[in-house]
Amino acid sequence: MDAKELAVHEQVGEAAGEVWRQLNQGGPQTLAQLKKKLNGSSELLGFAVGWLAREDKLEILKEKRSILLRLK
Repeated sequence: MDAKELAVHEQVGEAAGEVWRQLNQGGPQTLAQLKKKLNGSSELLGFAVGWLAREDKLEILKEKRSILLRLK
């Protein structure tokens, strides 16, 4: 892994940690709520949520017209 790939990997890991902290402290939240709180890009948020989902750390639920995330 070169330096550029490592930097992106670290950004995704940090974003995943922040998503986890937000959900741990604030309970279930929508993607839109998390994006506002994290002031980040949708792409980075998507990577972070994917990381946590792959690690089996969160549930992704469809709620009306939004996606709700909560920790397992």
